[in-house]
Amino acid sequence: MINLDQALDSARQLSLSDKEMLIEILKKQTIEERRKEIAAEVKESITLYTAGKLATSDSKQIIDELHSSLSEMEDN
Repeated sequence: MINLDQALDSARQLSLSDKEMLIEILKKQTIEERRKEIAAEVKESITLYTAGKLATSDSKQIIDELHSSLSEMEDN
């Protein structure tokens, strides 16, 4: 397997247009990988919810929890 330094060294040798093409390809691949991760997380969440292993919350409770965690992050 190639490491990041080797990949960067190889990329530096590319022409400008090839570098731009590589960037676009990597962006698209990254987006697709992230979509697959999100889909897997959604599928797992649905399975857990269906099995009764996830509790429901109302939107106010979720927003309050988000605000609380953001405040904690700012304090640290």
